[in-house]
Formats: sequence, structure tokens, C-alpha cells
Amino acid sequence: MRTKQAGSRTINRLIILGLTAMLLGCPPAFAAGQEPQTITEGMSCAACGMYPHRYPQWQTQVIFTDGTMAAFDGNKCMFRFLLNMQKFAPERQPDQIAAIWVKDFKTGKWLDGKAAHYVIDSREMGPMGKELIPFASRNAAEEFQKANGGTIETYANISMATIKPLMGGMHMQMNMPHPPMQ
Repeated sequence: MRTKQAGSRTINRLIILGLTAMLLGCPPAFAAGQEPQTITEGMSCAACGMYPHRYPQWQTQVIFTDGTMAAFDGNKCMFRFLLNMQKFAPERQPDQIAAIWVKDFKTGKWLDGKAAHYVIDSREMGPMGKELIPFASRNAAEEFQKANGGTIETYANISMATIKPLMGGMHMQMNMPHPPMQ
């Protein structure tokens, strides 16, 4: 019986910890199936048609509540998609978005796109020219901005007006690594 009581105590503690986190306003962990998915070679960007697999540093993705994913070759394409879903995915609604993932430019690790700090219009070029470059912390974004220019913005404040100036002169950066031709 002791094992059952110890097990019950553990379950009770987990429930209490979860409820405490909710009451304190801690963001919940993403549910299973909403973590970043692998972007494979055959996937094309849901906004521009390029192949995000070729640009791992710039990959972003939107996970939908049904577990499917839209992949992007950069944040600019992802925001174009999110801000104009009726054009790119008329069968989708914003409330079907379960998670938004971007890669921290400094570490390459996936992070919640809604929590990222984006450096906009810096000297650093992405796969299609000027980009929105995500960082997990404001300090990392400021450090990058000091060295490379641009402005810093949060997810909630990015609009089509933010993206439009980045759209001109979309020239692929030629020093990007490309997979060998098969």
C-alpha cells in the first residue's frame, strides 16, 4: 500500500504544480504534436514556393491544430502567410494555429515565434533578401542590432507595413550553403 500512497502523492504534487503554474500565469507547455516538426527536402515554402530544407538557419513553421505543418524559408514569408492566410491557405483560419516556431538566429534552436524579438531590416540577408531575424531574448536582439543595424520588434507588432519595405530586391544570398545537386 505504501507504493500506492507514494504514487498518489506524486500525482497530487504534479496536479498542484500544474494548477499553481496556471494561476501564476506561466505559459503552458505545447501539447504533444505541436512541437517543431522536421522540414524535409521535398517541402516547399507555403508563401513563396522555395525549399526551406536548403536554408536550415532560416526555417520557420506554423503547426495547425490538426497536427499539419506549413514550412517557410524565412520569417518574412511566414509573416506574409500569417497576415494574409485567406490568400495562401483559404481553407485555414487563424484559430486553427496551434504553434508558431522560429529559429533563434544566435543559437539555431527552435523557439516560440510569439515570444521572439525580431530584428528587422538589418544588414544580414536571408534566403530572399532582407529578413526579420528572431532572437529568444531582447538582449541578444539588441547585441545583434548594434552590430548589424535594423530595428527591434515583437511578434504582436509586426504587420504588413513592417514587411512591405523588406519585399523589394529579393535576391538570394549567394554564400548560403546549398545541398549537393543529385
